[in-house]
Order: sequence, then structure tokens, then C-alpha cells
Amino acid sequence: MGTSQSSNGPGGGSPLIPPWADDQSQQPQPQPPAQRFSPFRKALGNAVSSGNRDDFKRALGHYARKASGGGSNAARRMGSVTQAGAGLFGTLAGIGAGPGETGVDLNSLAGLPCELAISAITEALTTDDGDSEKIRAAMNDALVEALDGVETFDPQNITDDVIVDTMIGYLAGSIFLQIVMDSDKAWNKADTPSQAINAETELRELINVVVDKHMASKLTGDLKTVSPQQMAQIERQVIIDTWKEWEAYQ
Repeated sequence: MGTSQSSNGPGGGSPLIPPWADDQSQQPQPQPPAQRFSPFRKALGNAVSSGNRDDFKRALGHYARKASGGGSNAARRMGSVTQAGAGLFGTLAGIGAGPGETGVDLNSLAGLPCELAISAITEALTTDDGDSEKIRAAMNDALVEALDGVETFDPQNITDDVIVDTMIGYLAGSIFLQIVMDSDKAWNKADTPSQAINAETELRELINVVVDKHMASKLTGDLKTVSPQQMAQIERQVIIDTWKEWEAYQ
């Protein structure tokens, strides 16, 4: 916890889609709406202060509709995240990280302490761009959570359930961290550190529930029949579906 305390948000005139993140770079660059962060940051500040779930949902509504420019733009903004996620999926499923992507052979990590194996996977798959810190943190946290209780790494522990849990946790965590990075001084509305921690917990839970809802249903059957490229498209669609749900929050 304490993620929010180091956030310095971007200015309203910053691009909706940084060049390194854009997985649809052939498309025109959208113009950011004027004062696009103001309603979101104000609503999030109110939510942090009140701790009320409806206030957090209201903040997510503003974030989806205006701050991020809608679901399609959000999916482009998260392009680096979804590509790294595709590599993570391919690595865990034992089908390779994808063409031109760096992966890691899980068998080479067998017998290592689990935390060291997780670190090796994360370092191998983290992108080298402006989203690397967010991707590294989200990937590490998702693997730690999915492999909770495992002390010695064994590739046989990477079941389909572990893969699904990891992918949901990774995408939800990445979205959470992006929102936190865009929040600027909203977290200063917390009067105490524990109030800030409770606010982070509430926001994470809201994000996790919606991402799980839209992603779990797309990851059924034999996961080895899903390619990394297909996984990237699944992640994109989950982002779009999640934003569509949030856009209805008032």
C-alpha cells in the first residue's frame, strides 16, 4: 500500500496516448478534452475523504468518460500493458511470449525460491518504456498473489487457474496504477495514512471486480489454444468493456 502517495499526475494538455504505449499508432492521435482530469480528480478526492463506495464509482465514471477519453482510447493508452500481458500469458502457458518478444523458460526456474522465480519472470517480460515501472509492479503483484503459499517454484504449479488469476490480477493492477498515476493530489484528501490505505483498498476492489467479470468469461477451456496475440486482443476488449461499464457510473 501507499502507492498513491508518490503520484504526480500529468497535465490536462498531455497526450491521451503516449507514443510508446500506442498499439494503434497508424490511427490519428486524439485530442485531449479540455480540463479532462478536473472532474475525476475532484470526485476521487471526495471519495478518498468520505470512503464512500458510490463516490469512488462516481470518480471512475469521470475517469472513463473524460480523463482517459473513453474505452477505445484507454485501450490504446494501455497498449504497452497489453503487449507485456500477452508475453506473460504465453510464458505461463508454455507457448512462448510471442513473435519478437522476450520470454523466459519456466523450467529453468524450477527449484528456485518462488520470489526469485517471480522476479526473473517479471524482469524478462517488463517493457523498456514509460510504462515499465507500472508493468513491473502489476506483474509482480499478480504473480505473488496467484502463487500465494508456494515457497519453491515448480512449473507444474502453473495451472490454468493460476494463469487466469494472474492475468486478471495483472490487468486490474495495471489499470489501478494508471488511475493512481493520473490522480495527482486527490489522495491528499486523506487525513491519515490509514484512510489513504482504506481508499486504495476500496478502489482496487472496485477495479478487480469489474475486470474479473469481463475477463474470466473469456478465459475458459484449453488456454493453450489461445495465442499471445489473441490474449492481447482479449485484454484490449476487457479494457473497453470495463470502461463501458464505468461510463454509466454517475
